Amino acid sequence: MTNVQFSRRDFLRTLAVTGLGGWLAGCETPTSTLSPPSSPTQPNFLTTPPPALEAGRLTPIDQLYIQTYSKDLEPVIALDSYQLAITGLAQTPYTLTWADIRALPAVEQMQTLECIGNPVGGHLIGNILWKGVSLRAVLEHAAPKKEARYLVMSAADEYFTTVPLDLALDERSLLAFEANDGPLPPAHGFPLRVLLPGVYGQKQPKWVTALRLVENYQQGAWEKQGWSDTAHIQINSRIDFPPANSILPADQPTIISGVAFADTSGVARVEVSTDNGETWLEARALPGPSTQVWTLWQFEWNRPARGRHPLKARATDGDGDTQSDASGVLAGVFPDGTSAIHSITITAA
Repeated sequence: MTNVQFSRRDFLRTLAVTGLGGWLAGCETPTSTLSPPSSPTQPNFLTTPPPALEAGRLTPIDQLYIQTYSKDLEPVIALDSYQLAITGLAQTPYTLTWADIRALPAVEQMQTLECIGNPVGGHLIGNILWKGVSLRAVLEHAAPKKEARYLVMSAADEYFTTVPLDLALDERSLLAFEANDGPLPPAHGFPLRVLLPGVYGQKQPKWVTALRLVENYQQGAWEKQGWSDTAHIQINSRIDFPPANSILPADQPTIISGVAFADTSGVARVEVSTDNGETWLEARALPGPSTQVWTLWQFEWNRPARGRHPLKARATDGDGDTQSDASGVLAGVFPDGTSAIHSITITAA
């Protein structure tokens, strides 16, 4: 993979000039900027120690990326008037009020959420402890008719998307109303959002107001713009430490660490190369409580020699698919999400 070297400002200017902000499927960090996955222009003399391996398991909700379909239509929803309609090919269509939803048995689960437009080494991904109610239970109460094969999910911002009914009926599928032990923030879908296993965020709408059972697939808002109809998560990984372009002490053990994420097959292995992909060594991996949670990984690099070193990380999922080299920060992002290897350069001195 080409090790592109440019600054945060250059990265953002590229997005603005080329229109690639829209290419990222409406995703951005909470500060309305994107963390460039490549090296900054100026070197950083590394003075901070590596983080503890478990330290990055949960993402603070105010640091989770935000996906927006239309800034002009971001809704403000009052709980006393909120309703969720379950309609379409249902034997017993019905509507839930907010009080009805909160009266259902609560479910809590950890799950990583990733934008399909997450660039190579990007930060449009985060892991949250969610609480809500079972989507499967809500749909089964409506008694889907035998010809129902898909679920169309519509939101208060006019966004909609379609998933196979089997996915919606997965026991891990959730209608979430809390995040990290607090109320779901408005930017993340208050009062209710959909969470599904194994797919990117575009298939997990916020501010959901209607669930419609249908027989045939219907292209949703982002799908009509060319993004994947299935939005199946691609195996990916990121180097978080050391920061790109750091200057490290030579001839001293150095920790390289980051995160990896896959579909429901999980992350089977993470490998690190310190010689631009000539050789690969397996990193220590710390999986989450389920395959819906990213894997933290760490590699001890024993006494790097003086000079510049290109570092790479690659992951393999439970089905045996491994990341591959590709050129560019946005390599392979559109339309299916990227599985390109993240590469940075550091200097040992």
